[in-house]
Amino acid sequence: MRAPLTMTAISITEPGGPHVLKAISTAVPHPKPNELLIKVTAAGVNRPDVLQRMGAYPPPKGASTLPGLEVSGEVLAAGPDCRRFKPGDKVCALVGGGGYAEFCAVDESNTLPVPNSLTMTEAAAIPETFFTVWHNVFERGGLKPGETLLVHGGTS
Repeated sequence: MRAPLTMTAISITEPGGPHVLKAISTAVPHPKPNELLIKVTAAGVNRPDVLQRMGAYPPPKGASTLPGLEVSGEVLAAGPDCRRFKPGDKVCALVGGGGYAEFCAVDESNTLPVPNSLTMTEAAAIPETFFTVWHNVFERGGLKPGETLLVHGGTS
């Protein structure tokens, strides 16, 4: 399947409650050489998405202004530098915005295969929180077996 030229996405029309989210027609993103183009099946809703909608969390410079930081779906296209995934693979990904759309481009390094035990909807709820915690606790913090970790602020 080839991507269409345009897609439906959810845009924030002004700061406020859920009523400010509106469907718009916009261009399908073109993946860079290191990116995958995902046909989005599901997108997670996280605290940063709510804060962005309320006007209290601007997207980083260069990131999509569309909300949505985590998705699951099927790889539609892979840039020439991508090696782990190919079109047709089912993936979940942490994205820099733009997840509330039919298609989303993401760096291949921020993408994981969808575990066989999860639905696509369940997989969309993994990347933002799980990837962040895993990276901070195990990769940056170096937590090892036998050590103790105190988690606080778990309710956002």
